[in-house]
Amino acid sequence: MNIKEIVIESENKGAILGGQEEINDNSDVDVILEDGTVYYATVFTFDNINWLRNRYTKTGECLGGEYFWAKNMLLVSKINRVEIERLIDHLIRTNEFESVFTRIDNRKSIWVFNSSNKGLPGGVFDDQFLAEKWIAKNKLTGTLTKYPVNQGALDWAIQNNMVNMKPDKLKVKAQDPYFIGEFTTASMEHYHFEGGCKD
Repeated sequence: MNIKEIVIESENKGAILGGQEEINDNSDVDVILEDGTVYYATVFTFDNINWLRNRYTKTGECLGGEYFWAKNMLLVSKINRVEIERLIDHLIRTNEFESVFTRIDNRKSIWVFNSSNKGLPGGVFDDQFLAEKWIAKNKLTGTLTKYPVNQGALDWAIQNNMVNMKPDKLKVKAQDPYFIGEFTTASMEHYHFEGGCKD
């Protein structure tokens, strides 16, 4: 596995709002290989998990801090380049890398923002960073979801084995125009925002 670049989101954006650099933070980490393949994980520090839990006990989110989850979550002591590179090297040597980091489909995709008030999308972006910047600027509350381009969400989910449904039932549902047109899945990469802040 020949690594071309490791992109640590926190290096460009800084620590999360209310957090502390390296110690109380969470960040997406992309590992880009020489052949263009990209793997990613969302890295949280142990202190950040405690901080989020304390916050949720006040806001009522996640049943008042009784649970927490994030897709492709990886827990670490600190988020900095030295520690992240050391961790990735260890995961590769122990053949655990592909169990921890998820391969990203290189096909083009877009990011769609939906307000918590439902209704039609409020914004569509081809760049996640620009989408999050717009959300923060306008202090929006809602969900930012990554959608494939030139492919329906159901077709994408079937292709990636992300439909939690028995084959016989799926065969019937896949012929239902209403089901196809309204299909969504939590397996699509998505992020929640409250007042412009990313959860």
